[in-house]
Amino acid sequence: MKEKITSRQFYALMVLLPYGTAVLFYLAPEAKNDTWIVLLFYSIISILIQMIYIILHNKYPNDSIVTYLPKIYGKHIGYGLSAAYIVYFSYLAYRNLRDFAELIAVFNLVRTPLPVIGALFMSVIVYSVYKGIENIGSMAQMVLIIIIISIIVLWILLVITPHSLYYYNTYPILKNGFIPTMIKGYKVIQLPYSEFIVMTMLYPFVMEKTKVKKAVVFATITEGVILALNNILFLFALGYTFASVNNYPLLETLRLVHIGDFLNRLDIIFIVILMLGGFFKISILIYCSVLGTVQLLKIKNWGLMCIVFGFVIWVYFDIMVISETYPHFIHRITNHLPMSIVIPVLSLIVYYMKKVTKKILSSSP
Repeated sequence: MKEKITSRQFYALMVLLPYGTAVLFYLAPEAKNDTWIVLLFYSIISILIQMIYIILHNKYPNDSIVTYLPKIYGKHIGYGLSAAYIVYFSYLAYRNLRDFAELIAVFNLVRTPLPVIGALFMSVIVYSVYKGIENIGSMAQMVLIIIIISIIVLWILLVITPHSLYYYNTYPILKNGFIPTMIKGYKVIQLPYSEFIVMTMLYPFVMEKTKVKKAVVFATITEGVILALNNILFLFALGYTFASVNNYPLLETLRLVHIGDFLNRLDIIFIVILMLGGFFKISILIYCSVLGTVQLLKIKNWGLMCIVFGFVIWVYFDIMVISETYPHFIHRITNHLPMSIVIPVLSLIVYYMKKVTKKILSSSP
């Protein structure tokens, strides 16, 4: 793969990755009305974790996480871990496809079977993946601007809509103290911030190598601020109790926009914008899944692999739609910590242990 992206494109892709679905839900309900503080705090923690990814990347600047793990652990263990990451990225793609297919079905395609919605959505995504990360990155820059503008517009519309926002819903702030609240909200380090591990697949593609670290830091801060503002909006509009139990609090918030008899039902426009976020998130996940497979197995037929992954994920989606209801699906907990924290930390430890061991052996008589 000889594709290249700029640091700005990388930044846009990184912001859109967790945003795609995280914006739909009330995150870390265990923290109650302090969720927005939890999101800001753990965005800083996420930066510290990603410094481990950066250090590993600096050791292997031309490799993705899939290609440098075998160099660290050896052929057998390394290839097994690399394969696990490919499966992990594909599973995340399935989960996000399910989220957006359900949203489309609930919102305006009530009579359309979910497998049909999933197939249509996936066909467009597979084509974008086939065209490559350069095209996805170029579009991501424009879409990120559109999303930021839409967030500002939504806030303005809700502020001028009578009786839509109740600012006292955020009180009391940190009632149980800072540390207990952060402990309760620890799950946000898994979702959405754990998904940044996916971006390690794209580190080698950034043209300005020295700007990768800066892009990572700014993208994480941007993500934290956007998601914090999003959850504050849920609190203002819906209150903690309703926002935390609703499947789509964002959709309920959008429906509150009502100015006179001429400015309402704007949720249709915002749902289209949300679809763009979902499109980019799933595209990045499938791209990284295909990329990892191509790198690991030395496959040259990129187009065929795009079709294979798109089809396999859609078939799995079809099977799970039949066997698992959506409420059960969204409450099923996935442990992201092994992939996002445990393996990278162990990899760095093993790297330095091998380096020290090699140095000792070379210096011994």
